[in-house]
Order: sequence, then structure tokens, then C-alpha cells
Amino acid sequence: MLDGAIMEYAKWFIGIVSFFFITMAVIFMFQLNEVNSFQQDVNHQIERHGGLTEEALVVLNDRAKLAYGGCLAASPEDNAPCLFEEDRNDDNVKSSGFFVREYQMQEDGQNVYYDRGENQARYGTPIHYVITREIGNWGESSFFKPSVVGTSASRVRGTASH
Repeated sequence: MLDGAIMEYAKWFIGIVSFFFITMAVIFMFQLNEVNSFQQDVNHQIERHGGLTEEALVVLNDRAKLAYGGCLAASPEDNAPCLFEEDRNDDNVKSSGFFVREYQMQEDGQNVYYDRGENQARYGTPIHYVITREIGNWGESSFFKPSVVGTSASRVRGTASH
């Protein structure tokens, strides 16, 4: 009689633990999929603004706050502050974990981050970027940080920058 009760408790325990892990896997996959949808937003803003200009970053930051629950991160480090000062000073805004940065490939094969500022790239210029997102925090560090490297092109006509 006691063996039957122990087995019943074991079945319930295994069922609850299995349900917990399946739920965590679904949440994990959902957040991982958000990286792909954010990449589409980045491509659109690069084409529209001629690169990751200040204006494009403001639009992407607003989009991240609206759709992904927080601001863009200032660096790819764990628990990095928000990219813009007004978001850092607002206690209601937290980081979405997204970090986006443009980079350029040097002649020696090195990749270096590039701050475009307000300079728009000419029409058709390939623009390389990287997106990183923190998924799942364990204490003070994230345990998974996927990165997506992408290339888009400026669709802004009539600019004379390099």
C-alpha cells in the first residue's frame, strides 16, 4: 500500500518537473526567435537611414522598448546599462538585452566597431552589423547570449559620405 503512494508522488513530481522544463524551453525559444525579428527591424532602419546613424538608433531603441520590453544596451557585457542617457535616468525603463553595433572590416582582416554618428552611407553601400541579446540570467551573468551578424545596404540617395 505504501509503495503505491510513493509511486504516485514520484509520478506527480516527475510530471511537474517535466512541465517546468518544457515551459522554460518554450520561453527560451520565444526569446531566441525575437533576435530574428529584431534583425528585420535593424535591416529596415539601416536601409532607411543609411546605416546605424543616431536617428536609426533612436528609432530602434523606441522599437525595442515597445516590442521587447526595454531599451537597447550600451555594450554586449552582462547587465549593461541602456544606450541613451535619458533611459538610464528613468527607473521605469530596463534593458531589453539587445545590443546592436555597426562594424567595418579592415584590410588586415580585423573587424572594428564603427560609430557612424549622423553620417549616412551612400546608396548601395554594404553595412555590416552585429546583434547580441542576453537570454536567461543566472545571478549576475547571462547563461546564453546569441549573436547574429548581418549585412544590409543603404537605400538613401544623394549622400556624399564615404
